[in-house]
Amino acid sequence: MRKIIDHLEEWLMAALLAFMTVLTFLQVIMRYVFNTGWLWSLEATTYSFAALVLIGMSYGVRTKSHIATDLFTRKLSDSLQRHVAIVAIFACVVYALLMLYGSSVLVDRLMTLGNAARDIPAPKWLLTVTMPIGFVLLVYRLLEAGWRLIRPAEEFVEDGAEDET
Repeated sequence: MRKIIDHLEEWLMAALLAFMTVLTFLQVIMRYVFNTGWLWSLEATTYSFAALVLIGMSYGVRTKSHIATDLFTRKLSDSLQRHVAIVAIFACVVYALLMLYGSSVLVDRLMTLGNAARDIPAPKWLLTVTMPIGFVLLVYRLLEAGWRLIRPAEEFVEDGAEDET
């Protein structure tokens, strides 16, 4: 299941980035060569970028590529570093859960109100549903990282070195 989520995350990010790049390229060509363009392209690029950022948060946690500010914690003992990391992950999970709740309420209200997007012929809730999805992924990745910290060292298996039995 984890590998499926990993590949889905990567595929979605690649697809969103490709869509944004192609759409922006075509919009520039249409505007400056043909003096026309699509009214909806800016809104589509904005929603795509937001989805890319939201999915990218969980990818950053999974690949440990977020900026680490560990100047202070590096001076602590290994045991204390681990405890500080667990507290930090707990705080991040609480934050992500609050954001998940808030974004779910937003999507629910948009569904109830029936708001449409400004330029895209689609309901606004459909375009903002990536918010709760992104925060669900983030909570999942944070819990995964927390689990790696709290389980015994002999149970720890690096990503990619797992037994496929």
